[in-house]
Amino acid sequence: MRVLIADDSMVMRMMLSHCVEEMGFIPIVAQDGAEALELAFRDGFDIAILDWEMPKLTGMEVIRQLKEHPRTSYGHLILVTGRDDQSSLIQALNGGADDFIRKPLVPAELVARLRAGARIVEMRNRIIRLAETDPLTGAINRRCFLERARIALNDAERHQRSLSILLLDIDHFKSVNDTWGHAGGDVALQRFVSVCETSLRPNDLLCRFGGEEFAVLLPETNPYVAVTIADRVRTAIETTNINHDGITFRVTASIGISGIGTDGLDAALSRADAALYAAKRAGRNRVELAR
Repeated sequence: MRVLIADDSMVMRMMLSHCVEEMGFIPIVAQDGAEALELAFRDGFDIAILDWEMPKLTGMEVIRQLKEHPRTSYGHLILVTGRDDQSSLIQALNGGADDFIRKPLVPAELVARLRAGARIVEMRNRIIRLAETDPLTGAINRRCFLERARIALNDAERHQRSLSILLLDIDHFKSVNDTWGHAGGDVALQRFVSVCETSLRPNDLLCRFGGEEFAVLLPETNPYVAVTIADRVRTAIETTNINHDGITFRVTASIGISGIGTDGLDAALSRADAALYAAKRAGRNRVELAR
């Protein structure tokens, strides 16, 4: 559990960090609101403990921006303040804070609120995983992939970095189901995902796009490097044995590739789809780069 701590008092930062570490959590420490936002957007967090009165950005201003950004909107936000009036509590909760601690801090209360926040974060993460994941293969689903791809595209445009996409289709998958039954087809899909994940890089994003079609987002990768990655994946799929009900068989995949440019994600998906069908027309079990 990663806990973002933001306070302009060095004593408070040290005390909060010590408490967080004693609980087995990882502290991420900022000395003002602007640095807190920078660390949150760059490194992510699970729980944030934010002082209300800070230089550059107040705790409430930090909370507003964290709630507005899709990457940080699900964090559990605890506001710390010396204010003791009820109207401030109402303002904090209405402004997006999930919890509120008054100064002077009581360590036992802080620990209790962090534990409560951790339970909420864990439950929220489980729900998000269920909503984002294909239940058969464990790959993320199409809706989640498109959301993350659009965020990645915005980041790539902001930092002028390359971004590419692969569309993969298991060749003649209907014959797999016809020959080995749907149970055999399910095993093939699961093994396919496992092989892809092993062959891809840690930051690459694999998705079950629909049926036997999959998509991969390749951050900081131009289309020509993507060809090498795609062919590595294709070879791994081709040479992998799939075991089901005492029988061993193999599958192959066709792959279409496109860079994602200023014309957006939908246009890149369309190009990758055209390249995928070109790979199929050319005999399948091959990689094609969009022209």
